[in-house]
Amino acid sequence: MEENLKKNKRKILYFSIYRALAYDWFFIYAVDSIYYNEVKLMSFSQISLLFTVASLTYIIFCIPMIRVVRKIGTATSSRIGTILYLLAAVLLIFSPWTIFLSQVVYMIGKSLNNSSETKLLKDNLKIYGMSKDYSKYSSITQFLWALINTISTLCAGFMYELWVYAPVVANCIIMFIALIMSIFIKNEKEIYKKQNNLPAHTVKLEKFEFFKLFKYKTTWLLLLFSTLIYGFIGGLMDVNKMPFQELQISALTISIVFTITYFIRALASFGFGFLYRKLRFKSIYIIITLAVIGVIMIGTGGMLLSGTTALIILSIGTVLLYSSRDPFNLVREDFVMNSNGLTKRQTLLQVTFVGNYTGRMLVSLLMSYLLLSQTVAEAFLIMLFMVPLIILVTVLLQRKRKINKYDQYY
Repeated sequence: MEENLKKNKRKILYFSIYRALAYDWFFIYAVDSIYYNEVKLMSFSQISLLFTVASLTYIIFCIPMIRVVRKIGTATSSRIGTILYLLAAVLLIFSPWTIFLSQVVYMIGKSLNNSSETKLLKDNLKIYGMSKDYSKYSSITQFLWALINTISTLCAGFMYELWVYAPVVANCIIMFIALIMSIFIKNEKEIYKKQNNLPAHTVKLEKFEFFKLFKYKTTWLLLLFSTLIYGFIGGLMDVNKMPFQELQISALTISIVFTITYFIRALASFGFGFLYRKLRFKSIYIIITLAVIGVIMIGTGGMLLSGTTALIILSIGTVLLYSSRDPFNLVREDFVMNSNGLTKRQTLLQVTFVGNYTGRMLVSLLMSYLLLSQTVAEAFLIMLFMVPLIILVTVLLQRKRKINKYDQYY
């Protein structure tokens, strides 16, 4: 019994390492807007529009991908998603047009991974009798990803100085390693059902299941919650290097700043897991506070003409903003994964992903417009108008949770 437990923990840890590698791109984000601007000669407005295209693609594909995942299985879906990540990374090498295409390919892959990997982890933990450890292993994945990202970010600045395409090539190598690891990923629950001739899903997937969820108040609140908070945090993270670029800070210095940022983010992600077990949903107010202070500091620091003071203020603001996203994702995912009904739960999680990328799309589209006439720092401060709406929706969702913990999806 003890030996089986250790073996199962090793399997989950292996999956956590794979998920961290296949979670996102490495090396690229340290210098992405710099690469697009200096090498591919794209304007700040065009770069922001790039994220709009990416988010719109996700919104279009995320719902159909639920059916694809149900059809081919979570493990296969995860592998295909990783292949698309690799293809998208290769497309970054060429022209601005292929860069836009790469965002489309990447987001199709992400819609597959987001629909499969959370469910894969949940299913395996249940088979192993470790269901209560979901938040623990999610925190481990976030920590590993942030740690690897920290190292790759530091390397990316030096690599970019030596050869501007080096970070892109390095990312392709990492994605290839993740692809090899994905071959050994399995969903034990799906295998068990297949071996015993059991239906893949206890409840038949309804044709309009996604849309039927919107008859519940909790679904609407979760959608708005994800749209506003992730849009505010994730949308501004997309353009967070631009204030540094406006102050003509070098690529190497920016990469060092973001190395420190990712390191602190890794610690915050890991530490938040312990905080969340104590405060649960109430911890969201700490996350919102960190994000708001971060945006204010980035806007203020970016408006300074130059100097060490501007760099310090921008850096602290960046740390606070980046440290708020992963904890938000944990709060959102744990809320959903504790709702009733396995089938509906997976679809409900996808609803929140739609909210995430709807918010990111709207913020990046608005930023693209603002950057035609405003500095990046001014645009950051303008986005603070979202804060009252964020607080209102969060309070309403907390009230819903307190009065009627979750809508009964069955």
